[in-house]
Amino acid sequence: MRMGNDWGVSAIAIGAAALIGWSGVGGRSHRPAGPAAIDSVDRRVVAIAQAIAVAEGYYAPGTHDGRSLPYRLNKPGGLKKPALGAGSLPTWKDTGIVQFPTSEMGWAALHYQVRAMASGTSTVYQPSDTLETVGGKYADGDLNWGVNVAAALGVTPAAKVADLVGRR
Repeated sequence: MRMGNDWGVSAIAIGAAALIGWSGVGGRSHRPAGPAAIDSVDRRVVAIAQAIAVAEGYYAPGTHDGRSLPYRLNKPGGLKKPALGAGSLPTWKDTGIVQFPTSEMGWAALHYQVRAMASGTSTVYQPSDTLETVGGKYADGDLNWGVNVAAALGVTPAAKVADLVGRR
């Protein structure tokens, strides 16, 4: 693994993307964006991110020191380079699977993705998309993904992203 400028550039890019994503969600509120409003949205984003991590197998046991490959690669959301718009991120071996330097960076990228879905700033997902629709896009047509995320959240696959985050 190279530990040169690519890691630093990736960290800056993901941090900036997370900040931009956060401001995109916070800026669309119809109520004051005080601490209570931000905390409420953030808690929902974290809950959705956790459900995605479960669906992506992040917490599953595996053959990488007893952990899954997503866990080993610090990628709880199974995100791909095009979704992040960050071509400089390192990949695992020659597979093209994104590898984050730390789990915090992987979680930040996933939180950014969920915020982009909910705010309408994503070029792929709409706030009106159901979990079933998101699954078809996010998991390359695997409709079980939406079912698994919904189950982890305690909702139906017909639940809309905007409703899950509290944005209508």
